[in-house]
Amino acid sequence: MKLTPLLLMSLMPSLSYAEFYQCTNQQGFVIYQDVKCKESDALIDKSDVVKELNTSAPPVYKAGSLDVNLLKNSSFENELVDWKVPTGVNWVSNKGVNAGAALVFQATIPPEDKYIHETTVEQCVVLGQGEKFKLSAQFKAEKKLVGKYASSARFANRANIIWYESEDCSRGGQFGGYIEPTNTYGWQSLTGNDLKPAFQAKAAKITIVQNGRYSRGHKAFWDNISFVASEVFEQSNKSDKKPNAKYTLASNKNYIKNSSFKKDLSSWHAWRAKWVFKGNKSQGSAKVVLISKKAGLGVGVLDQCINIGGNTQFDFGASMKKDRGSTRSGGGRIRVSWNEKENCSGRSKIDNKSADVNDVYGWQNLQVNNLVAPQGAQSVHIELIQSVSGKGKFILYWDDVFFKAVR
Repeated sequence: MKLTPLLLMSLMPSLSYAEFYQCTNQQGFVIYQDVKCKESDALIDKSDVVKELNTSAPPVYKAGSLDVNLLKNSSFENELVDWKVPTGVNWVSNKGVNAGAALVFQATIPPEDKYIHETTVEQCVVLGQGEKFKLSAQFKAEKKLVGKYASSARFANRANIIWYESEDCSRGGQFGGYIEPTNTYGWQSLTGNDLKPAFQAKAAKITIVQNGRYSRGHKAFWDNISFVASEVFEQSNKSDKKPNAKYTLASNKNYIKNSSFKKDLSSWHAWRAKWVFKGNKSQGSAKVVLISKKAGLGVGVLDQCINIGGNTQFDFGASMKKDRGSTRSGGGRIRVSWNEKENCSGRSKIDNKSADVNDVYGWQNLQVNNLVAPQGAQSVHIELIQSVSGKGKFILYWDDVFFKAVR
């Protein structure tokens, strides 16, 4: 699986946190996802290779008015027209809500290997002037999962939103959120509100997904899928805002406040981090003890928001050191996300450049060069992420963070 920012999405929306998991892809690189890895053998994401019933992508539909469904054939009255559909998915005329039509998944149970086996139905829509969106659907499972499969039932069926910078959903994918059913029998209504597109997104792909390992061969029915604009741009928001000159710093001047943690963690939003006297080149650093009681875990531990002014190209880096008190292997990452408005507000876009921590002792320096702000970006969210590979603890010291304009 290609390492992309798509998996990191709303797992860490601006200035907020939620758990996500460190796994390993087929090339051995660290990835992060909100689905648990196997504790003994990390999952590798590999969608099932299947013959598609609709061999060409369906048309891309453009946005209409507020609260108008952008998805075509959303109740499947016209069978599977307008959806890109693989084998393992069928249409029924009388199993939907009120005995109407429905989309039916029944993925086969895959072997117990290191792959994530998913069956996906999708449709791409153009966002138009939508500023916020709502995704809703009705869902029914054939059976309630019980026993050891009950705890992972939430991963069996989902509807996802992925934002794209191209109108045909071919470029710039960033994960935007999902809705998922509870483990119960009978029709249930699912809704995701206030879905804000990624910065510069022009389209969204709605994917309906069943995971073969977690669904255990049971049927799942989807009906009345809706994706609507709940807010639209005000006319005044369409014009580009010029950068505020007071935030423009000279080249090679560090934008980061309290970059070396000299006395405390002030100016940082910290989670599971504490100040310690010991540092890299001078006194002071941020010590993070990340503990997992079960599977691999990754979280954002330190972040800071910066208004960038008129500068457009930057270098970003940090120092860190693994503590010998660690009982489990782990890692981390430095990355940024760009925002269309000051103070990390408005739409955001995760940059596809990042640097990962090596699981070795001693101080090491991470650096990402030539980060280019998207046109119109007013601020940047600096993020330091740390992970532990399984049950145990992984301890890092963070220090000497810099974010400097080079142009």
